[in-house]
Amino acid sequence: MDASAYLKSHGWRGSGYSLDHSDRGLKKPLLVSHKIDVLGVGKKKHNHSDQWWMRAFDETLKALGTGQTTTLDSIRKNGMNRGSLYGFFVRGEALQGTF
Repeated sequence: MDASAYLKSHGWRGSGYSLDHSDRGLKKPLLVSHKIDVLGVGKKKHNHSDQWWMRAFDETLKALGTGQTTTLDSIRKNGMNRGSLYGFFVRGEALQGTF
């Protein structure tokens, strides 16, 4: 079935005109983004640009035997509370039970 022939049979004037009889609508079709990978709906590709663990490992190897503190040492000492992936979350109050 030809969509343009079907629409023309119902009064559409052709490409360059909107479907509205008073030309208030869109004249160009909406563009649809196509998913071309096989990861599934809603799945995003892993971002390999931020490899904090690789940078921390490299810093540790560079500072090995020099006596300098590295990122891994500061994480072991202070934990991952500040500046990490989950550092922006704030612990809230506990919810009261209904019993």
